[in-house]
Amino acid sequence: MNLLKLVLFSILFCSMSATAQYGNNPYGNGGRARTNQFPQSPPKAPSAEDIEKDKNKKIDELMLKLKEELTLDELQLIAIKNEIVASSKSIEIVMKKDFTDEEKSNEIKSIREKTDKTINSYLNASQREKYQKLKEEKGQNKDDKKKKKKEKKETENE
Repeated sequence: MNLLKLVLFSILFCSMSATAQYGNNPYGNGGRARTNQFPQSPPKAPSAEDIEKDKNKKIDELMLKLKEELTLDELQLIAIKNEIVASSKSIEIVMKKDFTDEEKSNEIKSIREKTDKTINSYLNASQREKYQKLKEEKGQNKDDKKKKKKEKKETENE
């Protein structure tokens, strides 16, 4: 009798573990891999308002840096900010046009050169020197970032 009980108990125990393994239990997920109950939605594209806020924030940060580094007065600050905003809008328009990448690059380069000339016209001699140094530092930082990115790609490919 004990042998029969032992056999029945082991059959019952084995069948329960088998159903639990394949998800046939009341708490399982039907044999599928566990997934999050709340699927993540893809990231939403930023709205035009968000893009505008981000652009204005970047311009304000740039103006704060220029004001501190170049010791700009309020009139210079307003004039330069207006020039940078106008330049930014012109670049946006160029980016939306159906030009080739090379044409866009050339157009943006000319807009930036024009903007630099206008900004320099608002600055005195010592401010111009400081502005040139800031631009050179920015260019070096970009080059350093490009080099690091290139090195990182090369190490990943190896």
